[in-house]
Amino acid sequence: MKRVLPALVVLFLFSACTQKRFAFEYEGEPVAAPRETAAAVCRIHVVPEGAGQPGFRVTAARHVPERVAKTRVEARGVTRWEIHGYEPDAQLILGGALSTVAGVVVTPVWCIKRLFSGWGDPEGEEAMRQRVFDSHLRSWLFMGYLWAPVDYEVLDRSRVYRDTGTRREEDGSDAVRVTVLDDQGRRVETTAFGGGHYRPDVTDTLLESRSLYISASCDGGADALSLDLLPWYRQRYDLTPKEASAFERLLPQQRPYLLTLPPELRADFLALSRQEQARFTEQLPLPAIGDRGAVEAALKTAAKGRPNSAASFEDDLPALLKASRPVQKKSRNWLFAMGIEAYDQTGPITYSRRSAELFTRVAMKRLGVPPENVFLLTDDGLSEIPGLASRTFPATAASIKDQFRFLLREVAEGDRIYLYYSGHGLPSLTEGGAPYLLARDQAPDFIHTDSFFRVDALLESLARSRASETVVFLDSCFTGAADGSSAFGDSRAATRLVPKRIEIDDGRMAVLTAGTERQFSNMYPEKGHRLFSYFLMKELCHTHHTLESLFERVHDQTRRVSRARGGTQLQEPTLRGTGRLTLSVK
Repeated sequence: MKRVLPALVVLFLFSACTQKRFAFEYEGEPVAAPRETAAAVCRIHVVPEGAGQPGFRVTAARHVPERVAKTRVEARGVTRWEIHGYEPDAQLILGGALSTVAGVVVTPVWCIKRLFSGWGDPEGEEAMRQRVFDSHLRSWLFMGYLWAPVDYEVLDRSRVYRDTGTRREEDGSDAVRVTVLDDQGRRVETTAFGGGHYRPDVTDTLLESRSLYISASCDGGADALSLDLLPWYRQRYDLTPKEASAFERLLPQQRPYLLTLPPELRADFLALSRQEQARFTEQLPLPAIGDRGAVEAALKTAAKGRPNSAASFEDDLPALLKASRPVQKKSRNWLFAMGIEAYDQTGPITYSRRSAELFTRVAMKRLGVPPENVFLLTDDGLSEIPGLASRTFPATAASIKDQFRFLLREVAEGDRIYLYYSGHGLPSLTEGGAPYLLARDQAPDFIHTDSFFRVDALLESLARSRASETVVFLDSCFTGAADGSSAFGDSRAATRLVPKRIEIDDGRMAVLTAGTERQFSNMYPEKGHRLFSYFLMKELCHTHHTLESLFERVHDQTRRVSRARGGTQLQEPTLRGTGRLTLSVK
């Protein structure tokens, strides 16, 4: 009887416990995600330092996925039981006691198993699930739920580690990589100040740059930033607005000179022409810029013998034009003349504006173009020609397009259009050398983005107009260079840029160009004009009944003078289209 009674008590308690039904959820420790199923993701941001400084900051946030084992245990007799804060229960205590005995046996077995299966992080889904089951089995045993049906699920969640971007040389998935390039594609070294804060090293090479391009990446995440250096230059070197504007027009290798010159000498440096500035930088090494005497001597030497000074040439064309006989004005004759000498984003074309203004005078007197039919476009939209104040416009891209459309709107059947252009002509770098004209405010590298200035498109617009005849004079080469320098900058050899041949409407159009596709356009410093324009205007002051007769004289004289200069100076004008057009010149 003494043995039966305890057994009955145990059987009673066991049956009462098994009739209950309860449930709880247990969230275990995070388990690292298998490498083949998940990876860390890095989100990176680059922001400017601010306050007019050339620095920047890099921040990174790494999102590391984890696996969290969440176990749900159900037992009979309890509708809902939460493991958190449960009240003592005799049945549970008894069940815990029984499971403790079982746990004393199972735990050593589990440890022995782990010795053979390994203790490291799981490499796969099944291995991870088995580890979760093994680790939670001990909890169930000691808590008395060994007989309860058990289910569990593996959940994903992310931990976020915020890290300050640092530049690391070693390779690794957790490295933050920062690259800084200048606007010429050169790598710029930086100094790190901690906290993800960087500033570029101030070197002579850095002072050549207009902007910086920063890129940062880590674990597949990336961000980039374009940093404008001009506000910093203005603040650090005390540049005036005029000097800051001039900085952008200088060649990159000449920009450090402007920044490091004493403020009282900057105006003298900016007053030099492009060629004179080149001579100045050749004579004076940048480290010697602190020697005021050397700077002043180099400025004087560079300015000697300026080809564009009034005393350096003798222009006989005004007197020749004055002595020539005027022809009758014809309301059916139109002139669209462009002369661009000073460009915003590349080097000048010496005497282009001067030649364009004088050509306008020649066209009004010798080609019968009335003043009200003139469209003259110059650098600043100003002209000293009497009666043309309201017919002169700035030679910007927008202004040229607007005035050209006004011209096409005004012309009628039977009219003749004369178009004259003196300035930069460039081959497109993305369209196989298609020739373009360059407006004053356009950047040479992006001419292909505006098809209006493509020469064949411009000529096609003239051919589709209501005008019956069109005569075009192009005093420009299309190799990308003039006067011995490249419009694309000294880093690109213009002699290797071969433009396409210009196609025209031969029936009612004639095009006279300053040279062949491979030849440069030259200035004529002895006369103060462009070489081709000088002889063109000179012959227009004489009698020629046809365009072909005029061209022959212009060709022979231009070729003779340019050939005498030797080297790459040879210039042979071309005529395409109908040369039998009659001229008003008498």
